[in-house]
Amino acid sequence: MYIEFRTRRLQKCYEERRAAQSAWGEDVARKYVQAVNLLKAVDHPSHLKTYPQFDYESLTGNREGEHSLKLGYRERLIFTVRKGGDALIARIEEVSTTHYGH
Repeated sequence: MYIEFRTRRLQKCYEERRAAQSAWGEDVARKYVQAVNLLKAVDHPSHLKTYPQFDYESLTGNREGEHSLKLGYRERLIFTVRKGGDALIARIEEVSTTHYGH
């Protein structure tokens, strides 16, 4: 999939390790870059299920249309997917912190 970022900060955290470490700490920063690279490598979100370390979910309820990848004990990468010509585009929306350790 192609990648786009909702904010310049999210893009900077992908491009500059120090920015990501400052935002989320070493472990989550490393996993964030890995998750974005994984999104680049797959053709469709359903292929993410073969990577259990990221605990891929297609969200429901008020977050329907969004997807998540687990980055840490409480952190997850939220992204949306849209069609762009012949390919899919994953848009990095946010890094969310849950309150229940999901």
